[in-house]
Amino acid sequence: MKTQGKVASIPYTLERRRTSRLISVRVLGDGTVKVNAPYRVSVAAIERVLVSHQETLRQAISTQKMHLHTYQSGDTFLFGGKRYCLELKQGAKNSIAVIEERLVVTHVGKEAEALVVQHLVKTLYRQSVKARVEPLLSLWAKRLEVVQPPFSVRDSKSRWGSCSAKGRLNFSLRCQILDDRQLSYLVLHEMAHLVHFNHSKEFHALLALHMSPYKEIQASIFALQKESQLHF
Repeated sequence: MKTQGKVASIPYTLERRRTSRLISVRVLGDGTVKVNAPYRVSVAAIERVLVSHQETLRQAISTQKMHLHTYQSGDTFLFGGKRYCLELKQGAKNSIAVIEERLVVTHVGKEAEALVVQHLVKTLYRQSVKARVEPLLSLWAKRLEVVQPPFSVRDSKSRWGSCSAKGRLNFSLRCQILDDRQLSYLVLHEMAHLVHFNHSKEFHALLALHMSPYKEIQASIFALQKESQLHF
């Protein structure tokens, strides 16, 4: 059950969950505030928590919004570990191309619609991630001595990647911001779950065996969380 609220000039979305034991507050990538809370906790109690942390929340909201894309010429995107500049130009049909270190979007009409540009960028990211992940799956399947799993690329905003109980891997199209080493680690991480479906000592030992600086690489990926937001 989701409801909308506002306190101290901060809008928020409240979701009640039977599994929630405590009040949790998160500022999402688009700068919105999401609250999870048990059914037994009153709205007044929830809003007291928000008010008591309002300065921290405002700062987090401001920081997140700084990383939102405008989808106008001059906007920049991480693409394969490098920063690319968005260039818009009018043409006969909507398309996107990578030219040198530019993402060149051709749009129909005098003005480019932000949602159209966003769709083109996401499509490019999805295609690029699929092309980069496939050979890495083959590489790590051989090294881990496992069968190469099926995979998909989704518009996931909360996870870089995941491994299902049935052994299917999923990667976010946002993985395209990662450089080659970071993406290789991410594929290794998810494929290691085919050997150890947990985050046990054995799982981490397997990561260390095949990629000794994995903790350093993992930290560098976490540092890109805000940069990975492609939505408004």
